[in-house]
Amino acid sequence: MNKTYHFKIFNGAFSIGYDTIEECIEECKKTCECLGVDYNDREVKLFMTDADGKWEVTEEGELAG
Repeated sequence: MNKTYHFKIFNGAFSIGYDTIEECIEECKKTCECLGVDYNDREVKLFMTDADGKWEVTEEGELAG
């Protein structure tokens, strides 16, 4: 089963995937802290994926505009 939520940090760190947006956010924040990266940086991105492609999402899980 594919994990739906992912994060990417501008230094190239990319998540393995998570079932919920909450899990993804928590792990993204931990990874940012370990790497000394500001979680609020524009280059830290959260994604929701499905069979049709990839969309950037907000913390609330809504599609980004």
